[in-house]
Amino acid sequence: MIPHVQLPGHAGGWSSNDLAAVAADIGGPIRREGFVFVHGHGIAPDLIGDVYEETRRFYRLPGEVKSRYDATGQSQFLGYRGLGRERSRIHGGTEACEQYRIGGITSSLPLGTSADFYHAPFPASLELFNHLRRLGDAILAACALDLGLADNTFARHLAEGPLHRLGLNYYGASHLHPADAGYAMSPHIDLSLLTILDQDEPGLEVRDRDGQWLEVPTVPGALFLFLGDYLQRWSNGQQRAAPHRVRRVSRDRMSIQYKHRPDFGVVISPLDALTSPAHGPLYPALNTGPDYVAVLRSILGR
Repeated sequence: MIPHVQLPGHAGGWSSNDLAAVAADIGGPIRREGFVFVHGHGIAPDLIGDVYEETRRFYRLPGEVKSRYDATGQSQFLGYRGLGRERSRIHGGTEACEQYRIGGITSSLPLGTSADFYHAPFPASLELFNHLRRLGDAILAACALDLGLADNTFARHLAEGPLHRLGLNYYGASHLHPADAGYAMSPHIDLSLLTILDQDEPGLEVRDRDGQWLEVPTVPGALFLFLGDYLQRWSNGQQRAAPHRVRRVSRDRMSIQYKHRPDFGVVISPLDALTSPAHGPLYPALNTGPDYVAVLRSILGR
């Protein structure tokens, strides 16, 4: 069963008491399973509806128009990932969805075209991105409190130019699937601190601690929150990253997927405060700069 937590309104207005209450409420779920529905986030349903309409409008464009926004290393992987563009990390085929990314950039990598070019078709999505960025910052602070750390412990790693990304994903019922795969997006753990998601049709599944796959329903007014690799690594496994996948869909499906990430080049390894001689580090260090880019290049190819 997927837990549900009530938030105290829009993250921009939380008091220190509100933050402590959120930490207490989400602590158990994110330690046990790594996922939770959050209600009362204060983001207007009409804005989310506008983002779906922008997404729908873009994916109805001719292929030659969509390809002008092609995501490559020169765009810092902002932009469009066409059907079949992303390789699966667990089978020989590709993922059965189209994707678009907006969000942060870094001066540490080349950028052939202004980020504004990739953002221009999506003004409502940019507005939602900023709301989710604030929510992500607040949830991250609550995660720190849950670990017994100061609420600003992680904030210094998101101070220069965090690479948060908003994904606008389209899973068409007619999209081809690899013959040996029962899903449209392969099982994986996100390379992020946390992910916040909305979907207009069911399709997302998460794996619980017992290894069972659970369908994530659509819950009006709620957002689905799950942790990624980076928090699991920083917390030395005290907080769990949630494996997830998208099953084959029989109806067209869209999802809005926000990933909260640190600055480019932050090295993430278990925090000293959460390790001891008796409980040493469970995970090696990972560099969110070159290590992350290498993963993107391996699945996108250019």
